[in-house]
Amino acid sequence: MNADLLPLWGLDPEITFLNNGSFGATPKVVLAAVAQVHREMEAEPVRFHARQLPGRIAVARESVAQFLGADPEGLAFVPNATTGVNAVLRSFPWKAGDGLLLADQTYNAVKQTALWVSRRYGVELQWAKLPFPLESADDMVAPWVDAMTPNTRLAVVDHVASPTAMILPVEKILAALHDLGIPVLVDGAHAPGMLPLDLQALGAEFYVGNLHKWAYAAKGAAILQVAESWREGLSPVCISHGYGQGLRAEFDWTGTMDPSPYLTAPIALDFWRKMDRELGGVAAFNHALVREGRKLVAEALGTPLPHPDDPQLYGPMAATLWPEPFSGDYRQVADLNARLYADHGIEVPFTTYDDRIWLRVSGQVFNSPADYERLADVLRGGWR
Repeated sequence: MNADLLPLWGLDPEITFLNNGSFGATPKVVLAAVAQVHREMEAEPVRFHARQLPGRIAVARESVAQFLGADPEGLAFVPNATTGVNAVLRSFPWKAGDGLLLADQTYNAVKQTALWVSRRYGVELQWAKLPFPLESADDMVAPWVDAMTPNTRLAVVDHVASPTAMILPVEKILAALHDLGIPVLVDGAHAPGMLPLDLQALGAEFYVGNLHKWAYAAKGAAILQVAESWREGLSPVCISHGYGQGLRAEFDWTGTMDPSPYLTAPIALDFWRKMDRELGGVAAFNHALVREGRKLVAEALGTPLPHPDDPQLYGPMAATLWPEPFSGDYRQVADLNARLYADHGIEVPFTTYDDRIWLRVSGQVFNSPADYERLADVLRGGWR
């Protein structure tokens, strides 16, 4: 781990943590801010929730919107990207026989939400099969158009695919789908803090993204951006006092909750900017870690790299091919993760795609090249 930066986090120094992509890790300065919000909340709960909270959420929203290039009028806080996806898919005006288009690399929670919609409303699920391994980002555009049918009504497009860590060319995919009149929900769970974003320029009808993965926010901070023409009729999963009063009123209050992740998000983004200045770019720093790390892992496993060394294809995460075949039983990958952690104290996920197993490494500023060398040494030593 990076001895200079690791003290800024509360991570266990005995663990080689190469899985920032799953949940993120929150810096101590943000956790301290969360604790301060808790003290203020408990000092006078009615004053905090009833009198102060609306204004404080509005201030935090402005800060987050500026960071993301979003329209604050169409920006709602949600606790995670999955909740945002649920709000969109469960509010969409479905009719029986409509088609919902997704990628076969779509995150499992989104697949399950789509399955619920399919069963509830009689919606047909349509799947774009994305190539992997692949040679170019452009290879990921045509499958979306190829998978469409005349009844397609909405597409859910991943910005960063969870199992393979591929960055999808969302601008080109949106252009192709918009040319055919299809609105798009972009699942940008990983994108804030990982990729430069200008959500208004991107032009997706809906965009969800977590702030707690790569933007250093506390767990439970995410956003839903909605284009103006789609705001009416979109409601949160939990209906409360703001129903029918507009996007912000509905989403800002969905019942008593802990709003500290939302209120401290600006502090997390200030920390991100500080890291960005000091390291000459957080994205470039993290990508450089993973670029070398994936090579070390692939060499140790004796498997080929699945895509070129192109920063348009991957950022601070990368997948490498596991040499053993996937049995079809997901307990196989869970066991690999559990044994590597138990035997060597290395936290790294194993994923599956296209009937193969992939080892997905992450890079965050608290990591160092030695972390990937340690993983490679363990793999090279015959650990299975």
